[in-house]
Amino acid sequence: MNAPCAVRHLRPATGAQASAGDSCAMCFHRRNCLPAVVGEHASVVLRQVLGAPQRVAKGTRLVQAGKAASHVFIVHNGAFKSLVGVADGRQRIVGFHEAGDWLGLEGLSGVHRADVVALEHSQVCEVDLHGLEELAARIPSLQRHLCRAMAQALVHAQGQQFALGSMHVRERLVRFLLDIAQRASLRGFAADEFTLRMSREDIGDYLGFRLETVSRVFTELHRAGLIELARRRVRIRDRQALAELLDAAGAAAHAGATPLAQAPVASSSQPGVRGALLRLPRRAQQVDPALLAS
Repeated sequence: MNAPCAVRHLRPATGAQASAGDSCAMCFHRRNCLPAVVGEHASVVLRQVLGAPQRVAKGTRLVQAGKAASHVFIVHNGAFKSLVGVADGRQRIVGFHEAGDWLGLEGLSGVHRADVVALEHSQVCEVDLHGLEELAARIPSLQRHLCRAMAQALVHAQGQQFALGSMHVRERLVRFLLDIAQRASLRGFAADEFTLRMSREDIGDYLGFRLETVSRVFTELHRAGLIELARRRVRIRDRQALAELLDAAGAAAHAGATPLAQAPVASSSQPGVRGALLRLPRRAQQVDPALLAS
């Protein structure tokens, strides 16, 4: 994987006169962001810790691993990926982030633990870390919000570790798609149709398999009628079948059994997850090139 671009200076998104209050008033995510969380203390938070949105160019490394943390960020729009170094000097993708997500929150430990790189031209709101810690000590609702954000990140990381260690590649991709759909729903967007902000190569790096495998599994799910795929646009057609595949794979892994995606299918009359499996190929098929553009 190529190393991310060097850190670049952020630029105000709306001119030098823009304020955080003006941006927050027009932001779609304000109902879940800091001003809403702290309620009557919003004016203090805006004045002391939250800056107006800043532009971040595609490929820019916004946060650098190993650097002392002075700021964290909230994604205003766009998308980012987090990367950590591995023993052989390469970097591995450990997370993707979209509007409303925190970036670099592990900086509360004093040091950033991952590089954060923009997947596309994006905007972030810069948050002063020292001021945030001080306000969290005084405002219980802000402290709870930060604790929830960190807990959610931990739970998500544990789920990803389980998927990499216990799930077949097909179930890893299904879990990935359902997770994106759920997060979109929580942000107030359509849960069954979304755009993948990351490339197929990035998805493979995150899920632990090769680009060709990502493309093959996407093709399988598309041909089985479980999803529709047009370049990076995904529409989930059978959420129940996808969820059943994922649940059954988790149960099989917990019991020490063969993942269902590898197990033989006995009868086409079986309902539920077996019916979904019958719609999927039992061996690799030729990948449709029209579905693979990233």
